[in-house]
Amino acid sequence: MFKYQSAYKQNASGFHGRTFWFTVLTFILIYAAMLIVSVALMLPLAFGDSPWIAMWILPMILIILLLSIFVIYPVSIGVLRFFASAYRRKDYSYKEVFVAFRKGNYSKIIKLSLIILLIYFAFSVAYGFLIQFLFMAINMPLIALGESMFGGAEGVSGIGIGAVIGLVLLNLLLVFISYIPYILIGIYMFLAFMVYIDQPLIATTDKMKIAWDVMFKAGGGLVRLIISNFLLLLIPSILYVVLIGAIIGISFMVGASQTPGIIMILLVAVSALLTIAAFCYVMYYMAGSVVAYYFKCRDELDVRYNGQQTEARPEQSFRDTQEDAGFDENDGLRPL
Repeated sequence: MFKYQSAYKQNASGFHGRTFWFTVLTFILIYAAMLIVSVALMLPLAFGDSPWIAMWILPMILIILLLSIFVIYPVSIGVLRFFASAYRRKDYSYKEVFVAFRKGNYSKIIKLSLIILLIYFAFSVAYGFLIQFLFMAINMPLIALGESMFGGAEGVSGIGIGAVIGLVLLNLLLVFISYIPYILIGIYMFLAFMVYIDQPLIATTDKMKIAWDVMFKAGGGLVRLIISNFLLLLIPSILYVVLIGAIIGISFMVGASQTPGIIMILLVAVSALLTIAAFCYVMYYMAGSVVAYYFKCRDELDVRYNGQQTEARPEQSFRDTQEDAGFDENDGLRPL
C-alpha cells in the first residue's frame, strides 16, 4: 500500500535528516515573515478610527496574495528541490531554496504559478456552483418527501429517525466525494512544480502537459498514492484524539478539583506538540511519496518513449525531446 513512501524512504536514505530540518526551518521562516507582514499591514486598522480605514482590508489582502505568489511560492518550490535532490541522491545545501530567484528561472516559475492559480480559481468557482446545485437537487426532494411522510406526531417514529440519519450519512458521503477533485488538482499542481524542478527551461505548456501525462498516463497507481497518504494523515488525528482522551480521563480519575491547573495546561501543551511533530513527520513522507511518484512515472514515460524511438534515435528520451536547446550549464536550476 505504501509503495511510494517506501520508495522515497529508501532512495533518500542518508538525506532524511537534512531534508526534514531544512524544510521545517524554511516553513518556520515563511510563517514568521507572513506574521510580521500581516501585523505590519494591520497596524492602520488598530490605530485608525475613521470608518474609511476598513477599506484598507482589500489592499491588505492583495498585498498578502502578491507576496505569496512572488515570494512564498518560489521559496516553497525551493523546498521541493530538497526532496527531489534527496530522492536522486544529489548533494545540496540550504541556499538551493533560493535558486528559483536566479537567472531567468524566476519569470518561469511566476508564469507557471499564475497559470495554475487561475486554473484553480476557475475550477473552484465552477465546481462550487456544481456542488451547491447537486446538494440542493438531492436534499430538497428528500426533505420534502420526509416532511410529507413523517410530519406531525408520527414524525418521531423509528422510520423517521432512520430517514434523517440516512440523509445525514448521504450528505457526509457527498462532502467526502466533493473533495476528491480538489485532491486531484492539488497533486497535479505538485507534479507541475516537480516538472519545473526537473526541467526548468522548457515551455510552461510543456511542463503542464508532462505533469498531466505523469499523473494519468504513466500508470503509476494514483489511487494507491491517494489512499496511502490519507491513511498516513489519519495518524496525527488519531494520536491527538487519544492524547486528549487520556488527559480527560486522567482529570476525571484524579478529580478536577485536585488536578492543578498548571499540570493540565502542560499536558495539553505536550499533547499539542506531539501531534504537531507527528503531523510534520507524516507530511514529510506524504511530500516524499509524491516526489517518488513523479520520478517513477517520469522514468516510465522515458522507457516508453525510448522503446518507440529506438530505430529513429536510440539515444533520445522523452525527457530530452522536451529540453530547451539553449540550456546554460550555469543556470541555477538543473534537471535532476
